[in-house]
Amino acid sequence: MDFLTLTARDGATVSICHQGAHVCSWIPANGTEQLFLSNQSEFREGVAIRGGVPVIFPQFAGLGTLPKHGFARTAPWKLDQQGYADDGAAQAVFSLKENIARLTIWPYVFNAELAVSVLDNTLQIALTVSNAGDTGFHFTSALHTYLAVDDVHEARLRGLQGTHYRDSLTGADRCPETAELLQILGETDRIYANVPNQLCLQQTRQHLHINTTGFADAVIWNPGPAGAVKLADMEDDGYLRMLCVEAAAIMRPIALAPGESWTGSQSFMVSKL
Repeated sequence: MDFLTLTARDGATVSICHQGAHVCSWIPANGTEQLFLSNQSEFREGVAIRGGVPVIFPQFAGLGTLPKHGFARTAPWKLDQQGYADDGAAQAVFSLKENIARLTIWPYVFNAELAVSVLDNTLQIALTVSNAGDTGFHFTSALHTYLAVDDVHEARLRGLQGTHYRDSLTGADRCPETAELLQILGETDRIYANVPNQLCLQQTRQHLHINTTGFADAVIWNPGPAGAVKLADMEDDGYLRMLCVEAAAIMRPIALAPGESWTGSQSFMVSKL
């Protein structure tokens, strides 16, 4: 499979697979890997990659008639731009459009772009969707980010207190989040609605500051030990080393009239302790 590696002038790197415009690795300057990538991933055409940052579009999970999580994460994206910003950041833009096969399952004309930028201790990912046809459409979407952790039981996520979530495991809705620091104690699959645009994943060695724009929701997912063994493309203990903190637009789908565009972004900044 084809990969693009971007290296900022200060040495920060990000690796992107052309299939799915899928960010697979992010190493800040003088830092360590920040994304989880399963060593059981197949890296095969048409097969989703387990880890990194899958682009979910135009359908989240099974919430619709399309294949799970839509088609963008397994489609070949086109590299449109690559280069450096004035500050030394390495940048790239990938694009995806409709084709005959996609039109048969989702009959809308669209342009999607994924812009990725890396510099120092920051990574920025922005997804833009434009309605290029003459018919309005709506969609759900997410940047399904797998963050690397030393031990998921020791990690804490700050910023969700006071919000409400849908528990995808039980079906319960509008569950109140009371914890100031969310701890993952077992299998977790929650869609938080109307979340703050700043969250912080806290570990003993670092804090990872997460900022989103355009995405109103956040998905927090970890399969736990029982769920991990059911995933053929994840090692049995892989759940210990990852936590998905996903920027998402699910509860209120994005609606685009002809000619309209939408952009949602997720950015990360590492601060060492």
